[in-house]
Amino acid sequence: MHVYECRGGESWIVPLRGNVSLDLKKQVKKWIKATFNGELRLSGELMPKLDGDYYARIITDGRPPDSIVCSTGGGFYLTTNQ
Repeated sequence: MHVYECRGGESWIVPLRGNVSLDLKKQVKKWIKATFNGELRLSGELMPKLDGDYYARIITDGRPPDSIVCSTGGGFYLTTNQ
């Protein structure tokens, strides 16, 4: 999974190994929890093909992160976990 911060340009590559789910929302939630230590959460829903503060996509064919080929992708926003 490739996660990109749309404003700052920072990228994260999250290898999905073995028999893990390719459900983008599920993987994004796991990434948010691990990256922000449970302080933030997904705000609303993923927006297919639209940017948010972040954009995540799962690439299943071994191409580099800047490839335009992906199995699924969507933008999203974060909010505090209150």
